[in-house]
This record gives sequence, structure tokens and C-alpha cells, in this order.
Amino acid sequence: MRFLKMESNAWHLAIGFSGRTGRLARVHQFGESDQVAPGRPKVRYPARQLLGLTEVDQQQIIDQLLADLTR
Repeated sequence: MRFLKMESNAWHLAIGFSGRTGRLARVHQFGESDQVAPGRPKVRYPARQLLGLTEVDQQQIIDQLLADLTR
């Protein structure tokens, strides 16, 4: 968990990876190119979402927050 970083203020919270781990996660998350090893050709990785919320997840969170706020 040492590469997982958190940033927050009164308006937002962000959790992400830093350094090499962050770069590797970004390459896989968005389908970017990267070298497998130094001196080797670059490879284009297919995008595959590692982290995130679906639209259904987001709507459920909003619905729950609104229900909690209107109690």
C-alpha cells in the first residue's frame, strides 16, 4: 500500500498510485504504449479498467447520499 496515495480537501478526495506503479496502472487503464523491458520495442496494451465505478454504481451512491441527506 506504500504506492497508494490519498489527497483531499474540503471539496474532494482522490486516491491513486504514484511513481512507476502509477505509470503502469495508467498504461493498462487507458490502453497506452510501454516498453516491456529496457531496449525492447514498445507494446500497445489494450485498455482495461482496473479501478472505477460504473454508471449504476455512481447512481446508487447518489441515491444513497440523497436519501441520507433528506432524513
